[in-house]
Amino acid sequence: MAVAGLLGSLGGAFQCQAQRTLYLDLRAGGNFTFAEGAYFGKGEPPFKAYSSQSFGVQGVAMLRLQLSEKFGIATGYSGSDLGWGYSIQVPKEYSVNPYHPDKLGSSTGAYMHQFPLLLSKTFGEYNIREIDTVYHTYLASFRLDAVLGGGLNRIGNNLLEEKYIASSGYDFIEFRATPILRRRWGQFLIGGVTARFYRLGKERLNLSLYYTQGLTDMLLVPVEYRYNTQRGATTLHVRGSGFSATLGLPLRLATFGPDRGLLQSRKN
Repeated sequence: MAVAGLLGSLGGAFQCQAQRTLYLDLRAGGNFTFAEGAYFGKGEPPFKAYSSQSFGVQGVAMLRLQLSEKFGIATGYSGSDLGWGYSIQVPKEYSVNPYHPDKLGSSTGAYMHQFPLLLSKTFGEYNIREIDTVYHTYLASFRLDAVLGGGLNRIGNNLLEEKYIASSGYDFIEFRATPILRRRWGQFLIGGVTARFYRLGKERLNLSLYYTQGLTDMLLVPVEYRYNTQRGATTLHVRGSGFSATLGLPLRLATFGPDRGLLQSRKN
């Protein structure tokens, strides 16, 4: 119902008489990715299907059509990691470390192309110092957008090699993982919040916090592990799920409205 309401509102925005603006959003940041079910009991304790090392760099280029002050639609490209990780902290009852049980983790990933389609709606606005009461121009403004969408993933390389790591502390911890390609293309859903900063009525920066839920198993990663005398095994399902944070620079390309009829270039 929420998606239908947002689509209906966007449909109305297409018919409104407000001026529309086309932006190129260039964003950079990072993401934290994990295997499917990593936070819902994947693997037998103390094995965890995620690692504190599972961070990657993300670059984004999006064309955004701002249909009105509140509604927008965007599409483009994002490059990041199709990543996964795992870790173990040896339980005290199995540890030989007299001070603190040892811990070992690892993460890796394949390069991933993403092609998203995003819809946005402003749900909060905060203005500072109005300097033009006719056009309601403020010295600074902040807007919060709810963002919802989906898209396609594609694995961008074939660097899927067996990985072996082992600890060298008091406790012996060992991992052996062998990624298996299931498919190159997958689907995902995405949702989150974008904060937009305006100065003198022009958008200057934006900050986006998103959660991505992969819908398709793209890689399977069988993992065998050992800690001292204990052994175990599991299979990770990698779909491209994770959290991301990016800082963006919006470049205004053009504006058009009902009184112009033609697309006109606008400078920032």
